[in-house]
Amino acid sequence: MTTDKIINLASQVRRRANERIATELERLGHPGLAPSHGAILARLYTVGAQPMSALAEAIGRRKNTVTALVRKLKATGYVSTRQGVGDSRVTLVALTRKGEAFRAEFETLSVQLLAAAWGDMAQARREAVVEGLEEVLRNLG
Repeated sequence: MTTDKIINLASQVRRRANERIATELERLGHPGLAPSHGAILARLYTVGAQPMSALAEAIGRRKNTVTALVRKLKATGYVSTRQGVGDSRVTLVALTRKGEAFRAEFETLSVQLLAAAWGDMAQARREAVVEGLEEVLRNLG
């Protein structure tokens, strides 16, 4: 088996997953959401409101990228922002009622995507795939 196509395969997996997510979001009536919003929503569902900088660090994205994604989520009503208490340079990001109401659909979509991605692959192989990709990511710095 050739292993020189790892980057191409990773790109194809991401593209197909994003296409599937976008199609499902549209079908569910969430046309303002994009696959790139998923990590932010997942983090807010798990941890709750937090500073923009902490959110960026937690999801491994640059602050300016997260700022743009949060701006879109705010414009579509899924999150709100406010200045931090005692430090106006800090922007806190929180879910709105609309964002909270989307949680069940988000979780269902996540479960369905993972089920489709893994198919009937054995648990040991799943773990090996994840471990291998984590090592590749570390190698790339």
